[in-house]
Amino acid sequence: MADHLQGSPIGRHCEDIEARLAAGASSTDRLEAILHFAVEHAPFYAACRGFSSLQDFPVIDKRIIKAHDEAFRSDVFREARLQVMHTSGSTGTPFAVLQDPDKRRRALAEMICFGRRAGYQVGDRYVFTRVWNHLNRKPWHVALRENAIMFDISLLDEVRLESLRSLLRRDTGIRCMLGYPSTLGPLARYLEQRGDGPDAFHLRTIISISERLPQQLREALRARFGCTVVARYSNQENGVLAQQCPDRDEYHLNTASYVFEYLSLDGDHSARPGDRARIVVTDLFNRAMPMIRYDTGDVVVRQPAAACGWKTETLREVEGRQMDFLYDTEDRRLSPVVVCNAFWPFTGLKQFQLIQEARGQYTLVLNGAEPGATDDPFLETVRGFLGAEAAVTVRHVEQIPQLASGKFSVVVNRYRPSA
Repeated sequence: MADHLQGSPIGRHCEDIEARLAAGASSTDRLEAILHFAVEHAPFYAACRGFSSLQDFPVIDKRIIKAHDEAFRSDVFREARLQVMHTSGSTGTPFAVLQDPDKRRRALAEMICFGRRAGYQVGDRYVFTRVWNHLNRKPWHVALRENAIMFDISLLDEVRLESLRSLLRRDTGIRCMLGYPSTLGPLARYLEQRGDGPDAFHLRTIISISERLPQQLREALRARFGCTVVARYSNQENGVLAQQCPDRDEYHLNTASYVFEYLSLDGDHSARPGDRARIVVTDLFNRAMPMIRYDTGDVVVRQPAAACGWKTETLREVEGRQMDFLYDTEDRRLSPVVVCNAFWPFTGLKQFQLIQEARGQYTLVLNGAEPGATDDPFLETVRGFLGAEAAVTVRHVEQIPQLASGKFSVVVNRYRPSA
């Protein structure tokens, strides 16, 4: 209603996104426009005047933006009222990005469009499970307008899980749930223990955010709730970058709003389809703080064509942050996916975390292991992918702390190979 009274700027963005994605068209027109704007109005990019292609611009990351914050700000919006988007610092580098009003409208349109593709409609009642505090809690009138329930998961014990279960069973109007896999996993297992099935709930869709959604968890959620389950790949500084196909495992990229590059893990040359790669994003809409060739810090695997018929680029896998990759006893890089897959069969565990302390030295933190049981099955599992000589210390806890953002790291790496 508010958007309609203002001339439907968000609605027009929605129409544009849908049309471009449906046509599979590239956004080269907008790429040229944002590159020319950046070199003229953002001091950091002034040296790129006379560019001939996107590759003439440097690859940037959070550290570079923080170090040159003022130089990234556009002179066109110096006096404008801007949206400040704060990242949580879960990557170790908290920072803020400014967004002009049109960029903010575009980001909202992305959430609407990709929400529709998952089965969520604007106005649907939804529950958002995360750590809520004075920094991120929505004002009551905003939550009411959005039909949102803010469910805090600061402490995810059995009492809290039962509270969430009761809410989802009792409130017949809830159609969507958003949450982190580290919350959805314990919930799925808790519901399974209590014998709950789809008839007990009323959800149409579950959207997993911020962390990698293991395929086993996706299937478990489908079995408990009988609804669409997708993983959304997004960040605070840009918006919705990709979302999982409702019917398949691949991720559909938001090429209507961004240009994507895939660079080698060890340099700024292009990676081949099928190889692990750093995903580098050029935001086509943020003119308050242009972000050209922004390295998100995430590792993905691109595939040459969509299995479902999607007309634009797709990803086979979003593996997570490069800093979360482990190294085995021979310093070979291992994806966090390996850890998630290996521990999924331990259905009694509430949480698990693998920390690499040094070369060949690891700490395995477990919450929910059977009291008095031997640790041998866990040690055998981790040595199966780390190496037989891995020195592993097992620590049992009642709760593994979450990050301030509410995210949870399955893998923590305190080691980097010298070469």
